[in-house]
Amino acid sequence: MADPLRERTERLLTDYLQYCAREPEPGAPEPPPSTPEAAVLRAAATRLRRRHWAFFSRYIGYQGNRVELMARMAEATFSDNRGLNWGRVVTLAAFAGTLLERGPSVVAEWKTRHEVARDCPRLVALLCARLVGQHRAWLEAQGGWDGFCQFFRTPLPLTFWRRRLIWTFLSCFLATALMYFWTQLHKF
Repeated sequence: MADPLRERTERLLTDYLQYCAREPEPGAPEPPPSTPEAAVLRAAATRLRRRHWAFFSRYIGYQGNRVELMARMAEATFSDNRGLNWGRVVTLAAFAGTLLERGPSVVAEWKTRHEVARDCPRLVALLCARLVGQHRAWLEAQGGWDGFCQFFRTPLPLTFWRRRLIWTFLSCFLATALMYFWTQLHKF
């Protein structure tokens, strides 16, 4: 009997990791995402990698054991007892994708291509086992990959905008008050 959550997770992770492991050709368009959640994962991971470029850039073209490093990263991510969240899921996927991305100096090496092709399904299996095996209850409670899409597509909560509006109003009020007192002091 097929497990729809496992199959969907494998398809999502395979899409993302193959996307990261590809050898981009100049002028060629990027391959389109295979599913809506793949599009959301690509966008979320890209934002995360840009924000934390200093960390992720150290692992581009990684020459060591990618699967072992990813297993250690997953263990460290889940060992702090803070629980799983979508941000951690994206972080793990982005890290795995970064490990498969080839740096400029290793693009042409056959050995690297072979290793990346070998490691891609291994990383999919590792992440799938962690997410669907160990954290299935959490994934299902969050609505699965539909919940993932909803989480990242939902605009910021109303409380965020209220706080932002209050902060903006107070800043404008303070600036106006300071300008008023400044002009009053310089009249004399």
